[in-house]
Amino acid sequence: MSFREHISTLNANGDLLPIEQNVHWSDELPVIGAEAARENGPAILFENVPGQTRVVSGAYGGPDQMIPRKKAPWSRLAMAIGLESDVPYDQFVRQLSKIPSDDSLPPQGSLKATPTEVDLYSLGLPAVSAGGPTITLGLLSVSVEGETTWAPVRALVDGHESLIASVPTSLAARLSCDVDVTVALGVPAACLIAAELRWMGETRASDPLQTACLYDDIEIADGLGGAIPASAEGIIDGTISTIDSRQTSPTEAWEKATETTTLKIRVTDLALRDEPIFPFSAVGAPLSDDIHLASIVESVRLLRRVNNYWGVTPVEWIYLPAETRLGMCLVATEILYAGFEWQLANTLFSFSRLFDKVLILDEDTPPGNLARAFDDMWIKAHPSHDWHFSEPQAPAATATTYRRDGTTGSRLFIDATWDPRWDDEFIAPRVDFESSYPEETRSFVRDNWKEMGFSTDSGGS
Repeated sequence: MSFREHISTLNANGDLLPIEQNVHWSDELPVIGAEAARENGPAILFENVPGQTRVVSGAYGGPDQMIPRKKAPWSRLAMAIGLESDVPYDQFVRQLSKIPSDDSLPPQGSLKATPTEVDLYSLGLPAVSAGGPTITLGLLSVSVEGETTWAPVRALVDGHESLIASVPTSLAARLSCDVDVTVALGVPAACLIAAELRWMGETRASDPLQTACLYDDIEIADGLGGAIPASAEGIIDGTISTIDSRQTSPTEAWEKATETTTLKIRVTDLALRDEPIFPFSAVGAPLSDDIHLASIVESVRLLRRVNNYWGVTPVEWIYLPAETRLGMCLVATEILYAGFEWQLANTLFSFSRLFDKVLILDEDTPPGNLARAFDDMWIKAHPSHDWHFSEPQAPAATATTYRRDGTTGSRLFIDATWDPRWDDEFIAPRVDFESSYPEETRSFVRDNWKEMGFSTDSGGS
């Protein structure tokens, strides 16, 4: 599904708010996008921005789960790869956990974008940082050892003909000056997910082009740096002029998961589709698109690594809630033996640098249900023997919003599972509507629910 088709799907589902008023990219655009994300609003299409493009905020974001809602945080991302908006979390993540079984690449197509004479400042990119117009949710295409690879990229516009781009260090180490690259904007979500999955964390992973092809039907075409999605809304070709370790801010969520390096790119050509639409993320704001995207990608990456680590697949699902800004990891798992929860928590900590808290839940915990997870944390886990703190020399987690001075701290894992050594008769049954009231009472409540002033429709998102 192209990015343009995704926006049409959001509109058809009543999850897109077009804004016809003039909104300036330098100050109003990022503020409105950040506030909409914070308040669980719909995706917003800014129709009139000074420049050559329209821009969308919230295309991959979603509401929080602090109250019951009709839509889940991952709904828009699921729709972006052709799934239903109400797909259960565990099914969505397992779909993304698939690994290509062959070397098939996406089929060839023709570029939808055509060359244009406009410069970078004429695009209308939002100024999400003090540095000026910023590219977020971008895709870098570059040839490495004769093969095209994709990687996530965030870039600041530096003058009319250059970009200062942040890319994974493990990729930058394989590049050199004068190498041609292409930055594509408004690409299918499958391509962004596959690119982040390849470069978040220091692990071997499948080729991102093959992975994207597995997720969705996409076509590729030739760009200066290598193959790019044929449906890309905008294409920026250029050449690397400088490689250094300078850091620019604010950072997207994927940058907190891996070391990054800065490339200065001398722009040579620019192409746009007719009436192009660019996505952007209100970087640094709660529930912004980049956090939702990294939440799903890191959850998928960890699920891939943890299952089969012991020769079996005990883990039902893993989730880094966007509501915690990726600072906490929830995992529902079978407890293979006494002490397994300790091994699992430490394995997760060793595989990711984002979080410093792990909440371990029983395998039958509903996926993506924060209310149930946190209920178990308070009810099942006793602070005196189920909350386990490490020594205060643990590396500082990169996604947390505290301890900004780089000092170390403790890690915490909470065991909110029933002890596997207990007999079933000692495990308290879960109390619910069906088991708490006789059938006569339940029938009366169901028949008179609305008349009593209650509703199953939570409203909003």
